Amino acid sequence: MTHHLIEFRFQSKRIRTYLKGMIYGINRKFDVGKRKHVPHITLVGPIETNNEGRLISDFARICSQTRLMKFKGNGFGTFDNNHVVFVNIIPNERFNDFRINLSKTLKEYCKLPAHNKREEKDRFGYHSTLAMKLNQNEFDSIKNYIKNKPAPDFTQIVMRVTLLKGGKILREYDFLQRKLLNRRQALNKHITRRSKTLLKEFMKGTHNPDRKIIEKKGIINTTTQSKSLLQKIITFFTKK
Repeated sequence: MTHHLIEFRFQSKRIRTYLKGMIYGINRKFDVGKRKHVPHITLVGPIETNNEGRLISDFARICSQTRLMKFKGNGFGTFDNNHVVFVNIIPNERFNDFRINLSKTLKEYCKLPAHNKREEKDRFGYHSTLAMKLNQNEFDSIKNYIKNKPAPDFTQIVMRVTLLKGGKILREYDFLQRKLLNRRQALNKHITRRSKTLLKEFMKGTHNPDRKIIEKKGIINTTTQSKSLLQKIITFFTKK
């Protein structure tokens, strides 16, 4: 059976370049890993299901009901029991709630790994892998290697979340355009450029991708908003 995955793929050129540089640097120095790698954070999966249509539908629905999310990359980490080296990821509460919502919904008809059912952020272990499937010597050497590297420290807005099938994009949800994209659309440079433009507008306070969700939930009154959009953005980046 072909497995599905739900993951975040880094869209920021600066952060993606940094992560690829770390991954390929480790690969070359220690002769480990794959030649091609897409920096990402796995949220749910591997997923086994006989109902792909329902999976796509639930993925799209939950994404469409979720407001813009963010996370931080903060330092390096390791899983000592299975020899994985990674960048530590700290999600905000909304991002963690989003993952929990996906897992709880999908487990009703999908087979998920046991760790997907963990609700606490620390127990789930958010991370972006730099190296894996290492023997003990490789693992110890790479741990020592990253100790001499500057620790990553960045904040990232979740522009898109990706549903994969057999390692390839099946669907991708764009939180800036509020659209479900097929593989062709997800890889379209013009569509991606539009999303990044909207992200810049959000940062300036001239675009609110969450407006319809907020209004539907009655969180704000459209005629008498107590905060400007710019104030909301400031709050978005300052609260944990």
